[in-house]
Amino acid sequence: MFFRKTFLALSALFLLVFTQTAQAADVVLYSSNQPELIDMVSKGFEKQSGIRVTAVRLGTGEAMKRLAAEKNNPLADIFWSGDVAVLESARDNFTPYDSPEARQLAATSPAFVAPDKIWTASNTQIMILMANTRLVKEADLPKSWADILDPKWKGKVVMADPAKSGSSYAQLYGIYKLYGWEGVRKLVGNVRILDGSSLVYKGTAEGEFPVGITMEYAAYRYVAGGTDAVKIIYPTDGAISAPEGLALVKGGKNAKEAQAFFDYLISRDVVSEIYQMQYRRPARSDALNVPGLPPLSELCTLDFNPGEANALQKELLGKWRELVLEKK
Repeated sequence: MFFRKTFLALSALFLLVFTQTAQAADVVLYSSNQPELIDMVSKGFEKQSGIRVTAVRLGTGEAMKRLAAEKNNPLADIFWSGDVAVLESARDNFTPYDSPEARQLAATSPAFVAPDKIWTASNTQIMILMANTRLVKEADLPKSWADILDPKWKGKVVMADPAKSGSSYAQLYGIYKLYGWEGVRKLVGNVRILDGSSLVYKGTAEGEFPVGITMEYAAYRYVAGGTDAVKIIYPTDGAISAPEGLALVKGGKNAKEAQAFFDYLISRDVVSEIYQMQYRRPARSDALNVPGLPPLSELCTLDFNPGEANALQKELLGKWRELVLEKK
């Protein structure tokens, strides 16, 4: 009986230690990405490495608040992916990591890797013009951001409210960088402002609006789906490139495993697969391209500077609100 009790006690202790060790080898991911995308990369990484990913899906803003609240006892190891301007503003929650997979990114664009390696871009959102050719003849379509600032486009162009949408703020920032405060004034005078980004591309695709300012991947889903009336316009004065990135959580309990997952998420094969599935344009220039979309190297792009965008946000949005009120 003594030996049996001792054996059971040792077995229970071994199981407890084994369970704690297994849990310690997991990677805890906070992510704002779609569930099917999180599931795909989690299963792929576990198959390749044997390391399990425990994923918590939540919005980027909510994730940053949670990371700040957990600062003294981090529960996550890695965040993927959100606007790098948001990651930049929450940099105290992260720790630098110089991924070997990121060296190709740094060579592509200085906007794709933070100077101190606190975040790294996984993909980039290309801000474009989306048109419905049932409402506007192809010969009459705008070709640039400057074109939609012309009074003839007043009321015919829609965009999301940049005070509510990170992608729309990137669009506003790009217009400001190109055309200054006068460009912002003309933009507000011409556009119809919608409450969310999805309303822009859905409404344009369905023929409710002639032209929308939106993201390339959202517009291309309609093109790939066979909506013939949808046309993507890459502005000749620079399609705005707004990177989204990932970062390692400061004090994460599974740092080594998280680094391996970080490398996996920005590897050529993985970003190529995501591009094929979701049309989320990789930051890597060596990724496999999607037929029908031009390679990143062929686009005239305007880089998004996250530090500057953060520094300007209060002033830009303040001026935006002021101009909107004047318009009313």
